[in-house]
Amino acid sequence: MSPAAPRSSEPSLTPAPFRVFIRRWFNWLVLGAMAGAILGAIALLLSTGAAERAERIQVERADDILRVLDRIERAALSSESAQRGYFITLDQRYLEPYRTSRANAAAGLDDLSAALDEGATEEQLAHYGEIVSALDDKFGELDQTIGQLEAGRLRDARRRILMGDGYDAMQRLTGAIDALAEIEGQLQEQQSARAQAAEQRIVPLLGVLLLLLIGAIILGAVLVARTAQAETEAAQARELERERDRADLLAQELNHRVKNLFAMVLAIVQMSAREAADVNSYRDGIASRIRALLTAHEVTQGTGTAADRLNRQGGASVRALVEATVQPHVSAEKRLELDGDDVTIDRIQVTPLGLVLHELATNAVKYGCWQAHGLLTVRWRKQDDLLHLEWQEETSEELQSRHGADDDRARQQGGGGFGSTMMTGAARQLGGEIERTFGPRGVTVSIAFPANPKPLKA
Repeated sequence: MSPAAPRSSEPSLTPAPFRVFIRRWFNWLVLGAMAGAILGAIALLLSTGAAERAERIQVERADDILRVLDRIERAALSSESAQRGYFITLDQRYLEPYRTSRANAAAGLDDLSAALDEGATEEQLAHYGEIVSALDDKFGELDQTIGQLEAGRLRDARRRILMGDGYDAMQRLTGAIDALAEIEGQLQEQQSARAQAAEQRIVPLLGVLLLLLIGAIILGAVLVARTAQAETEAAQARELERERDRADLLAQELNHRVKNLFAMVLAIVQMSAREAADVNSYRDGIASRIRALLTAHEVTQGTGTAADRLNRQGGASVRALVEATVQPHVSAEKRLELDGDDVTIDRIQVTPLGLVLHELATNAVKYGCWQAHGLLTVRWRKQDDLLHLEWQEETSEELQSRHGADDDRARQQGGGGFGSTMMTGAARQLGGEIERTFGPRGVTVSIAFPANPKPLKA
């Protein structure tokens, strides 16, 4: 049989490092898009919240300033009304509201100064100074007039009022208050416009961010799909590699077994010739042994009527597998002893174990205990989760004297040939270990592999 054809694989059009580079940057792109969408949404919400908070602060500030300005203006008007009432009636009762209004105006100035605080513009400070100056002039004229009236100088008080200084001061006060109120109104409108602009931006920006997030999710789904595909392809590649190894092993085994088959047929013919008394018995012996050999071959390959008989609930009987494998060689001189419970092994373990048993049986016929009179003992037992099988050959004294030293027998029984390699590979397929020992009476082979045998049903 020709050796297995060398494996070939189609080269990828894209170099592996470049594919890794693209995949890595694609991953970073997905993460960047998702992070950008989330950070953008957070920044947008924060900016909108800041604009609304600034508008609220500006509204509260403008309300405070307008309320204080109104209080100052009303206090000035009340003071002027009290001064006029006292001038007309000379009733001392008008002096009390005058003093109260004057105190309210002074307190209002303090509150206005606190409301403007450090954030006031130069224009606002200028108007504040005009308010202070106008109030000083107004109350100065009122204080002077009331003092003249209290001294009984009515003409002087009347002349002071008619000079118009109080009127001018009041006009300046009203103008400064109106200007400052107008500035606060403008600031409030500007802040409201900024808040509205921020609110108007939030919808389209949120739409853009939503699209970005959806795109990132789609890219992430693509990434997950490509990763899953890559993992599937890698798993398929690994499975294909295992199948190729198995095919190579089976191909080499087939070549090896074909050679062994001719040797075994020759041995059967020679053995039958020595045992036969006449031609008919010679013919029947050869036919029966060749049929048994065919049965063993079918069992090791997992096909045929023998395999169907051995398969039970997805497994096979260890005893029946051993019997079917070695039965072609058993005779009165080639003795066989089996010792073990009727346990099962998984279907996938039948072929590798059958290959090992077949190789051991071939070696026993060609080099071992069945080359002449001898005894083969096969024992197996289940211990914990392992199945232990022991193949022990006991050669006759004639064969021992013919072979001589143990190392010569080990060399003859394939210590370094393909048979040894095949048995080691089969042991790996079983997931266990195989150990061979060459003693003075023959070879002993110990096999241990995981097994979960089930009771056989009739």
